[in-house]
Parts: sequence; C-alpha cells; structure tokens
Amino acid sequence: MFSRTTVASLVLPFFVFACASAAEPQPTGEGTAKAPPVATPTETPAETPAEPFELFGAELTGSSEVSFEELLAKPKDYAGKKLTTSGVVRQNCLKRGCWMDVRPESDRSALSLTVRFRNYKFFVPLNSRGARVKMEGTLKVRMMTAEEVTHMEEEGATITNKNPDGTAETAEFTAYGVEMRGRNAQ
Repeated sequence: MFSRTTVASLVLPFFVFACASAAEPQPTGEGTAKAPPVATPTETPAETPAEPFELFGAELTGSSEVSFEELLAKPKDYAGKKLTTSGVVRQNCLKRGCWMDVRPESDRSALSLTVRFRNYKFFVPLNSRGARVKMEGTLKVRMMTAEEVTHMEEEGATITNKNPDGTAETAEFTAYGVEMRGRNAQ
C-alpha cells in the first residue's frame, strides 16, 4: 500500500489547512468580528533541570514561604507557625551537626538564626558551612539560659545579644526538613 512518508505527505496538508481555516473571522449579526489571535506553534524550551540537593529530615511540604529578612525583622509575628524559608549556613555544630546558624543569602553581615532539628531525629553534615538551605519548620522566640549560651559558644556559635547575666533572647527555628545545595563535600 502506501508508505508512512506518503501517508504523512497526504494527511499533513489537510491538518495545516484545517488549522489555518479555523482562525478565519465569522460574521455576526452586528457586523464583522475580528479574528481571534492565531497561536503559532512554538518550541517549548527545555526545562532547566533543578539543582540537585541533599535532603535531611522530612520532605518539604510546601508551607507558606517567608523571606529570611522578614523572619529576622519580625520573629514574634511568625512564632509557632509552620513555614518555609531559605538562607546560607554561616556555621554549624562541628561535633555532631546538631545545629546550624543560617543567614540571609543576600547579606553576609546580617544576623543569623539558630536552626535545630525536630526531636534531633537528623543532623546536618559537619562541613555544611557555606551551603544554601531551604528549610521547613516552626519558629520560636525564647530566652536561652547562660548554660545554653556557653554550650553554643563552645561549639562555635556566636551569640551577639547576650544579657549581663549570660542569658540571651533568641529566635530559634526547629526544622522538620532541610534541602541543602552547594555543600562542599570534601
């Protein structure tokens, strides 16, 4: 019978003609309608592959995203709410990876937020410093005891707002899950 090429060459003009004639204006009772814009087929750009990440803890569920700067500016407005935010790891626990300090991506000198992990069911790698993170969890504002402040400083944290008695009011983020990108896996 006919080859595939022959069938395609016979059928293709029919579809082109049918598509072209469908865009012609149709007369209406009040005059002539304008033709609707004809959508020309375009190539869809190839999707950019997502940057690979390491997942620690639970998968992120898509809770409302709050900028890191907004979170630092108004921590009490977000206390107790499940949210997602992003930043860069400024420093982390060098003994077990049980906490990290995260700063905004856009400002290296900005204040950081201490991040701990829900029920300590997961930790981050000891070489997480400088990695970009997207994390989901809850924020709380609390007073750290002098002993907690000392413990954090012994593990490498910098606590900037200490009170004369050694305590410090801090905003802490408890992460349920962390997506980490760009970690230097030496």
